[in-house]
Amino acid sequence: MGESGILFVSHDATRTGAPVALLHFLRWFKRNGNRPFSLLLPHDGELASEFEEVAETWSIDRSRWCPGGRRAQFLGAIGLGAQARRAHQADAQRFAAGCSPALVYANSISSAPAVDVLAPQVPVLTHVHELEFAFRRNASPALSRLLAKTHKFIACSNAVRGNLLGKYEVPAARVETVYESIPVDEVRAERTREQVLRELQIPVDALLVVGSGLGPWRKGTDLFVHLAREVCRQRDRAYFAWIGGSAEEIEQFEHDVNLSGLTEKMRLTGAVTKPADYFAAADVFVLTSREDPYPLVCLEAAALQKPIVCFAGAGGMPEFVEEDCGFVVPYLDIMAMADRVVSLLDSPDCRLTMGAAARLKVAQRHDISRAAPRIMEIIERTIAGRVSA
Repeated sequence: MGESGILFVSHDATRTGAPVALLHFLRWFKRNGNRPFSLLLPHDGELASEFEEVAETWSIDRSRWCPGGRRAQFLGAIGLGAQARRAHQADAQRFAAGCSPALVYANSISSAPAVDVLAPQVPVLTHVHELEFAFRRNASPALSRLLAKTHKFIACSNAVRGNLLGKYEVPAARVETVYESIPVDEVRAERTREQVLRELQIPVDALLVVGSGLGPWRKGTDLFVHLAREVCRQRDRAYFAWIGGSAEEIEQFEHDVNLSGLTEKMRLTGAVTKPADYFAAADVFVLTSREDPYPLVCLEAAALQKPIVCFAGAGGMPEFVEEDCGFVVPYLDIMAMADRVVSLLDSPDCRLTMGAAARLKVAQRHDISRAAPRIMEIIERTIAGRVSA
């Protein structure tokens, strides 16, 4: 039969941007693709069961020889660590061989260690969801090898593409931009605004500003606090809510909120199963990220007809917001962001107009039904050995 399948490699199974984007694509690909495929994870996580519903899925840490496991530690202690590493690699390669892969699809540069274990002899396609700070954080020999062996790159925004070309001198013909996408019609609230505000203990006539994400520094949770203090100083009806975050992140967040005198004005939900409920209840969605390639949460907010305010130079979201779906303000200029948020809070008509434009744009440009065929076509070209269309 020969090599005909695709081995997808995700860097984790958390409910975060790159894994969720991959899950959207795999669901589409299962319905519309014509190749067998499997998924390799470095370890299990929140999305593992959902991945398993669409593909044969195996986690590297299930190997009996996984680094850190008892067998590997024992062999390392008696000087046979190399044998344990070879056995671990063999387990991963044995799983990979099951779909007779004609291509390895690395979903994120953070997949580099897992791809390294595979040592693939077939073309590698790397879907890049990261910008320069993430590249520096992930810098390693494994990442250098992944960049060198990648036949084709998919960039999730032009900001990401520009970083690959400018910082890593990847030839332009080897990088194509396919914007992040979501199943737009599936993004819907299951509760009313009144129900959400009641849960958050916010007055029904409040004006609600929402942000969302994991990872405090990159997502700018500290900037969100500064923004809230300035907006709430100007508008008594303004309230803020941050959706998502680990327990540790929320604890740090609460420290700043309390010392900033925002306890009555700020709500921190932590991890939630239905973020769309909170996005739908918002009047304005803000992206305070210092670096964010093309966040899915903004696309979800747009699908719910919310205007977006973001920073210039912080990633790809200005490519979506443009002039009609919200406002782009200078990088880290909290006062400028506060002014734009206040102007939206003061103008229901502007919120409705920009929110409607955001909904139309996300449906036209960023539905999975539009992005997935392009990704599939790039996969087929890469397997065939053709770099350009």
